[in-house]
Amino acid sequence: MNDISIRAMKEEDWPAVAAIYEQGIAGHRATFSLKVPTYAQWDGAHHKHSRLVAQNKNGVVIGWAVIAPSFARDVYSGVAEVSIYVHEDYQHQGVGQLLLEAMAEESERNGIWTLEALIFDDNLPSLALFQKCGYVELGVRQKLGYDTALQRWRNVALLERRSQNEKFM
Repeated sequence: MNDISIRAMKEEDWPAVAAIYEQGIAGHRATFSLKVPTYAQWDGAHHKHSRLVAQNKNGVVIGWAVIAPSFARDVYSGVAEVSIYVHEDYQHQGVGQLLLEAMAEESERNGIWTLEALIFDDNLPSLALFQKCGYVELGVRQKLGYDTALQRWRNVALLERRSQNEKFM
């Protein structure tokens, strides 16, 4: 893990980010999406802050994490949904944990007190990762969405991580 570093995502990282996202779509374990959005679509749907990439010792992007507003009302401005994707060649090697831990710190610096995660309930490795990083499962939403690629309904677990920073308590 000493060979992995976390840094702020830049727009020029988009091709690598999009390629990793495409792997997540193809694997049917991470998203209902059927195709990668354009950078402009993706950029508009996420906070401008708290965008992170993991890179290997050669500077190659091997994972990313980002947050999006969970609600439009100002009272919920400190609640965000986290998304994380790790290149298939680097999964189960601690990259996801590094990204989630860095995201907790970065998002709190930007006023986020609660991170939410929506994870397919059969994606056991992702559920275990989030729980290892302090997320608590609040419940499972049954048949939340129809997966057109798999032609079946999917259940989605809702997890959250509440900041322990005193300024948010």
